[in-house]
Amino acid sequence: TDNLAFLTNPKVKSKMAQTAKVSSTDSVMLLDAPWNALYGYPLAVTTHVPSDLTKGSTSGTCSAMIFGDFSQLMLGFFSAADVLVDPYTNGSKGAVRIIVHQDMDVAVRHAQSFAAVLDLTT
Repeated sequence: TDNLAFLTNPKVKSKMAQTAKVSSTDSVMLLDAPWNALYGYPLAVTTHVPSDLTKGSTSGTCSAMIFGDFSQLMLGFFSAADVLVDPYTNGSKGAVRIIVHQDMDVAVRHAQSFAAVLDLTT
């Protein structure tokens, strides 16, 4: 489908950019141009994907990567976005700080639409 994608953290992205597809001197890396795609599927990177997981004797250094149909991910918004204009925090610099808060929740419609690897070492 058009909604299949990968999701991981910056540590995994960095590791894939340094890992050769084939061990030779002129091999391209797993994560080659474009940087936002992996094997033809979109790749999203966020620090919200854990990089401190434990599996077996590897403690606190495993990362996760998720592949799935993100049309099966549901977002529920509880209110409109709250906007706060703060002219005081950086007022001496002549700057205005704008803060936006959004209350939301995330749910998965069909868990079988996603696969996760929880023991990638970086």
